[in-house]
Amino acid sequence: MNDSPKTEVRRVADAVRYWCGRLGGGASLPSQGELAEQFSVSRDTVQKALKVLQEEGLVQSIRGSGTFVAGAVPDVDADEDELEPAILALSPHLEQALQAPHVTIDFFGFTAETLAKELTPKLVRLWLPGSTPPDSLHIRLLLPELDRLAVPRAVDDPEDPRPLDRLRGIASRSIDALTQAVEELRSRQIVLDASLEIRTVPAMTPQVKLYVINEDLALRGWYKVHRIRVLVPMQSGSGMEELEIYDFMGLDANVVVQRPNAVAESRVWFDSLWDTIALRPKPLD
Repeated sequence: MNDSPKTEVRRVADAVRYWCGRLGGGASLPSQGELAEQFSVSRDTVQKALKVLQEEGLVQSIRGSGTFVAGAVPDVDADEDELEPAILALSPHLEQALQAPHVTIDFFGFTAETLAKELTPKLVRLWLPGSTPPDSLHIRLLLPELDRLAVPRAVDDPEDPRPLDRLRGIASRSIDALTQAVEELRSRQIVLDASLEIRTVPAMTPQVKLYVINEDLALRGWYKVHRIRVLVPMQSGSGMEELEIYDFMGLDANVVVQRPNAVAESRVWFDSLWDTIALRPKPLD
């Protein structure tokens, strides 16, 4: 069942309201067209959502320039650890990070699926006339070796290889999307100093996901095991079938912004793996 127009307006307004609280007064928001595409709604829905936020004093629109976070945005309480699904929380931080001249993004987790979904379209938008690309962009992905993990696995047969094959497919698509986006920035001479590096950690099943962005922001989230049904190839090799598996859910894994002292510790922890036991990855296919 499709959401009602009022529900869609509220969904867009709630997401942008969250961005406003994180980005702070004066920050530029995506265009109406970009918001419509990101939330899969009409421009009319976006305009109504922005009108709600304008009435609340959270955003202001300047003809010919765009929409910006108003100075009246309330500060996020530094004493509260606000949890938000990664698929919602990550986007505004990436948007703000890409406005810096030198961008670094370090990720530790399973497949980088959330990062690929949120970062790839933002990198593509750097191609557009009028955009302000950074001078440099360096991304590091620290992933597990996808040979044998505690999760995912089939509920009834832990030795069934298909859940792990499915995970490899997700990781491969995510890495390919990010790789192509970074290579396009270089080949189009938009960001000449751009790189994507990948290393894997053997014999490790990640329990958390970590993003360290521009060395001064870190978001940490927790993977929770869910019992879900997924489509996998039939063992006979013909057609697809549903399989009940235990799996980590990464897109909706709650993340929290780390305090400043924890950001520094997160960077040290990431580098301690990257510089010691992490290996060049094996091909995923």
